[in-house]
Parts: sequence; structure tokens; C-alpha cells
Amino acid sequence: MLGTRERTLLLDNLRPPPGYRLRRAVGTSFTLDLMALLTAPLAFTFFDAHDEDGAPLADPVALLEALRRHAENVTLFCQAGAIDVPNPDQTLLAYLEGSVIEVKPEEDGGIFHPKVWVLNFESEARPDIYRVLCLSRNLTFARAWDTCLRLEGVLMEEGDYPRNDPLADLLLALPRLAIRQPIRDELREDIERMARDVRRVNFKPPHPFARFKIHNLGLDGSNRWPFRKGGRSLVISPFLAGLTVQSLLREHGLEVLISRPEALADVVRRVGREALPRTCYVLSPGAGLDARHAEEEGEEQPDGPPLSEDAIELSGLHAKLFLFENGPETRLFTGSANATGAAFHANVEVLVELVGKTKDCGIDALLGLKEDPKLETLRSLLHEYHPEPPPECPEPEPCRELERQADQIVRLLATVPFKAKVQHVDAERLWDVTLSGELPRIPGGAKVKVWPATLPPEAAARIDGPADTIATFKRVSFEALTAFFSFEVLLREGQCDVRRRFAVTAELVGAPENRKERLLRSLLRDRRRVLQLLFLILMGEGADVLTILQAERRDGMTAQGPFGGWHRGTLLEALLRTLSRNPTQIDDVARLISDLKRTPEGKELLPEGLIEIWEPVWAAREALRS
Repeated sequence: MLGTRERTLLLDNLRPPPGYRLRRAVGTSFTLDLMALLTAPLAFTFFDAHDEDGAPLADPVALLEALRRHAENVTLFCQAGAIDVPNPDQTLLAYLEGSVIEVKPEEDGGIFHPKVWVLNFESEARPDIYRVLCLSRNLTFARAWDTCLRLEGVLMEEGDYPRNDPLADLLLALPRLAIRQPIRDELREDIERMARDVRRVNFKPPHPFARFKIHNLGLDGSNRWPFRKGGRSLVISPFLAGLTVQSLLREHGLEVLISRPEALADVVRRVGREALPRTCYVLSPGAGLDARHAEEEGEEQPDGPPLSEDAIELSGLHAKLFLFENGPETRLFTGSANATGAAFHANVEVLVELVGKTKDCGIDALLGLKEDPKLETLRSLLHEYHPEPPPECPEPEPCRELERQADQIVRLLATVPFKAKVQHVDAERLWDVTLSGELPRIPGGAKVKVWPATLPPEAAARIDGPADTIATFKRVSFEALTAFFSFEVLLREGQCDVRRRFAVTAELVGAPENRKERLLRSLLRDRRRVLQLLFLILMGEGADVLTILQAERRDGMTAQGPFGGWHRGTLLEALLRTLSRNPTQIDDVARLISDLKRTPEGKELLPEGLIEIWEPVWAAREALRS
């Protein structure tokens, strides 16, 4: 049964097991919100990485310390042209510039659509642990009903588990799908190591399932239709294609279909009511995860990525499940694929097949009892949907052709190998940034703009046609230097107005080598933030960051005083405890202090009296090392 109270947060599933730390995380997503990726390292670093409502912590110093530790160990592969345009002035995005790799399928016409994380955790005294998350959600802040399958196991010294081969194949395929080659050697070697490792991990399926199988769709001519014929079935899919639903109905005994009203109505309009099973469900009006925001957010994001399959982030249903009963045995497929032709004939997708007993895993067990007084079953969130016959003369859908043209332009632009050259122009920390790349021919009626993603859209430059030099942005501040660039495509025809916004990555050339260290100083604006960062470093992996933030609010700490509101003895005690238990964290403190001492501005941020405390601690650390 899918219990409605059995909810989990992605950050919870990314968190290392007790006594472990992250070695490498490789994730995949169709659409990507850079701010969502920015918060992911929080899960690898701190014990409590979100507030009581489940929202990731927005504290800039906590984010900075999480990124400083783990951003280089996190890699996210996403569909080219499907990165959301971030809000401007996000200086911390600099730490993600090596973490995002845009890809596209090897076959034309499809999209890169899997939502999988492969996590490698290490410990000094125990063997590595691998965790696999197979999700139905993209890496965004969308509030929707999704699914998350978690497989976990210990890396064995010996052993071979062929059922893990598709997972290894997926990892090995990711670098060759990248549109901007080459992938750096260190990352490629790490992915190859992980692919070898996962073949030696005995992943356990979740209760009550007995075994599992991984299906890659769209890689190396892999099987496009993994479902067996016969039996009775249930499907949950927010997006539908009439022919695919007909096939499930005809060959797989589709009895229950759960989707969105718009998707069900579209099947009726295009194919007819006979293409749907007798029982169709939609979410009840009050079943939204956050009813307060559902009406405000709506379903469409007009300024987001192209409106291809699953590009619309929903506030309601976004889960994908295919369940097939065959006598006493049931097979449940979960992952990224919708019930559409694109999912099984064009896209790159990942599904995990779980096998269990029908009495525990079948349709009735999944839906739960019809009468559930506690409203804890999936059925309690649904109400039956009765599709109405379409009008005899349906009105043509406006702007559809213009939307296809805009999507085509986005796909072409997103695959260009961009280069951003940075040139220092004066002593005021101002820079000129020149974006270059071999652009495709842009249709005459299209208006295309581009701007650095750290600047507002008002800074955009118009692109008129093919040219090696696309645009130059004058006198950009040091904090605004970025490898992320935002694009806008606008098409107008008659009453139709189609706008697409998306972000891309570029190769950043000429930026200062110590750029991240200088950004660190610009983010640590006062002594309170310096002390907060010092305590976060000393607390180490698994720290409860809320302890510090709540103490600050409770005790009314400010930036005033030699220790920014903190007690001198508290810091000395923390340094000595860390020196005794984990001296390598003292090295991290040393790097921070050394970096701040390099400039007059940094020296001003060091609390008065800190050096007197620090020097004997550092001397003791060097003595231990020798």
C-alpha cells in the first residue's frame, strides 16, 4: 500500500549513513533547477538540512560550507535546454559550474528523461556503501505527488551481481551523451570506478518485494517495451498517449488508470473513450501537497524549459507506476517513464521492476481499502473520473505550431559549445565577458536574447544571427562572473505569443584562478558569519546546523563584539575537542584563516583575539602531524 503519511524528502534520501561521508554522487534529471542542486550538498554535510516544513535551509553560510565540502563530488546530468533560468545575484552558483553536464540522447527525437541518483559513501573503518534512488521527480522544487525507490547495499570484496549491469551501463553511457566534450579525466575515471563497483553490490529490494530488475530504455538499442502480456494491470501516469493506453488495455489487461483530468480528456478527444479502461481516477481537489500554493503556482511555467513531455512541473500528480498482476505474482515498474509513445520509443528512461506476491503488492494492496477512516491510503486521495465525450467540432489548438518552432530553436541553441572569455578592465573589480560559439541559423521571426545568469534579464543582449562572437557584456562585477548563461526565445504571430527561457553552461576562460577564494571573502560579510562558518567546519559531517542557527536567534547574537556575539571560551573548547577527535578538520580551519589573512578586507573579518587562540592550537596540530 502506498501510505499517504509515508512521505520522504529527497534530502533525507541523499543523507549519508551514520559514520559515513560522501565520496561521489552522480544524478540524472530532465529539468533542473540550479537552486535545487545548490541545496543538495546540505544533505551530504549536515544532520538537519531542512526546516520543520521540509524546505531546504536558506542560510548562506550553511550553504557555503556544504558547497565548499561537497560540490566537486556531485555531478548532475540533465537534458540540454531544460535548465531553469535562476534568479539573478546568486553568487554561490559559481560552486556548481563543474557539477552540471548537459546531455542529449544519441537518437534524434527523444529527450534525456531518467531521474536516478547513484551515491557512493565511504568510511575509514568499514567498506563502501552504495545507494541508488530511482525517482519520478526532476531536481526542482515542484510540489507534487512523486515516488522514490531506494536500493542500498555494501560493496563486496568479491562477487558479481548481473542484475546490476544496467545500472553500470547507464553510468558508463552518461559521459558520451554530454554535448560539450571532453569530460574531465578525474570525473570520467570516478564514474568508471563506480560502474565497476556497483556490479559487486548486493542491493536489497524494499519489503515486501522479493527481487528487482533494472530496465534502461533508449541506450544502445535497449528493449523499449519491458512489460509482459496478460494479467490485469494498474497504471499511474500524469502524461498519456492514446495509442500507448490502448496497447496497455488490449495486451495487458489495464483495469485502473490514474492520471490528470487534462491527460484523460486529451485521450478521449484524440482517440475516443474506448481507449480508456472502465475505471479512471484523478486526484481529489484537496489532495494537493500544499493547497495554499496550488492555485497561485498553477501547472505551467511559461518562463521555464521547452514544453516537451514532462516539462510541465505539476502541483498534483507526477508519479509514474506500472503494476501488472499475473496470478500469485505481481510486477511493479517505477521510475521516469510516462504512458506515452515517446517514453518507450524515443526517450532515455530508467524503470526498476519490483517482483512480489499479489496479495502484498497487487492492485488492491496498492490502492488500499475503499473505506479508510484515517485517510492513509492512496485510494483516499482519489476520486473516479468520468470522461465526457468531446465536442463534435473541437476548436483547433492555437499557437501549437509556433510552440514547436520555439522548442526546436531551444534544442538547437542548447547544444552549441559556448565559451565565455573574461577580461579584467580596471582596478574596480570590473570585467568584460564575451560569449562566443557557432550558432545555428535562427528563423527571421524569432527574437533571441542572452545574458549572464547572475544578472537580471534587463542586461540581455539581442542575438541577430550566426556569428562567432555572440555578445559582450561590459563592466561585470567580480561576483557576477559565471559559466551559466540565460537565453530567451520569443516568437509572435497574430494573437500567438510564445516565450521560452532556459539556461546553458559555457566554458569559462580567463577567470582568476583564486576566484572561489575571493568569492568566499565577499560572502563572509561580517565577523558573525566568519564565526558561524568556523563552528560549522568544526562540527564536521552530520552536524545539526539548526543548533547554531537557533542559538543565534535565541541568544540575540550580532556582528558586534570581538567574537561576533559568540563566547571566546566556546570557540576554544570547540577547537580543542576537534583537535583531539578529528584533527583533519583543524586543517580546514587553517585554510579558511590563511585565506582571509591574504587581504586587508579578509583580516578585518577575523575576530579580535582569534589568532591568540588559534596559534597554539595550530602548533599542537603540526606537532601531531610530525
